[in-house]
Amino acid sequence: MKHLAMAVVVKKDKVLVQKCYHADKGMMAQFPGGRVNFDESGTDAAIRELAQETGITGLSHTATYTKENDIGGRTYFVILRADESVEPGSFDMHQKLHFDWLSTKEIPEAPFYSVEREFVNQYVSALA
Repeated sequence: MKHLAMAVVVKKDKVLVQKCYHADKGMMAQFPGGRVNFDESGTDAAIRELAQETGITGLSHTATYTKENDIGGRTYFVILRADESVEPGSFDMHQKLHFDWLSTKEIPEAPFYSVEREFVNQYVSALA
């Protein structure tokens, strides 16, 4: 089983979305995140991945949602609140990540993986 964790960072009425290239899917939009290690929770994994990919730390955790994913595990969506001064950097030069703050109405649905698209459709409009 492969469990994944996504950091859903909310700043006022915007959500942090990363865009990166995947060989099998092309350009994809997703929340910062990655694999949950054996010795950590989904929440801890999302916070760790966010720090590794963006340098963002010290955010307020408000909720964690979970859904089954397409690869036989669970995906944890960890809601974190950021103040106005928070901005992402890109620390993974191999993936060439690009980050945008998008309003809940601007978040694109098509390029998300299915489990993220379900989360966007169900919860994102209520986050702002």
